[in-house]
Formats: sequence, structure tokens, C-alpha cells
Amino acid sequence: MGEPLRGTQSIIGSGLRKVRKRRWFLWGVLLVYVPAIWLSLTLTHSDRITAVVFGVWLVALIVAVFFVSTALCPRCGNYFHVYGMTPLYLRRCLHCKLHIIADKKSGSNLHGAQGGSGFC
Repeated sequence: MGEPLRGTQSIIGSGLRKVRKRRWFLWGVLLVYVPAIWLSLTLTHSDRITAVVFGVWLVALIVAVFFVSTALCPRCGNYFHVYGMTPLYLRRCLHCKLHIIADKKSGSNLHGAQGGSGFC
């Protein structure tokens, strides 16, 4: 059950696309904050409505962080951004060091050895 999800290049590529989509969703939620709060204050002049906007944004942020942190690495099957209890949103898998754009790099070795020094 805890075996790696070693697969074809297309399986790893689709898994990395899913991780990238989740990361873009998180970046989108983060970038929406300032314009949303500014618009809320400018248009309504109400702290109460702005607090509601903030609450909605905070829930969206929690959901986005959950989705990104639970994304699985398509090569090793572990969480891509979580090592132990710590989420680190880096561009490489924290376990097998698979780069987030390894499927886009020409001549990349998706099944190869682990590169660089790491946690494991």
C-alpha cells in the first residue's frame, strides 16, 4: 500500500500538472486579497462588510493551502510539499526531489536518481 507510484512519463506529467494547478490556485487566492479588501473598503465604506470579505478570503485560503499541501508526488507517492508536519511550498518534492516542471524540461530524467541533498 505504501509503494511508490512509479509510472510512465505521461502519468508523472499528469500528476505534476495537477500539483501545478493547485499551486496556481493558491497563488490566485493570495493575490486576490489586497484588491478584494481595497474594493470592499472603497465601495462599501463598511468595516463589517470588509470583515465578511476577509472571512470569505480566509476560508478560501485555508482550502487552497489544504489542497496544495495534500498534493501527492507522482513519482514517490508522498506529499509533494509536506515533510513530517511541516509544509514547505518549494519547487521540488521534499522526498524524491522531483522538480515541479520536470515533465517540461527536455531530456529530463523523471524516473532517475534523486538529485541533490535532501531531507531523506
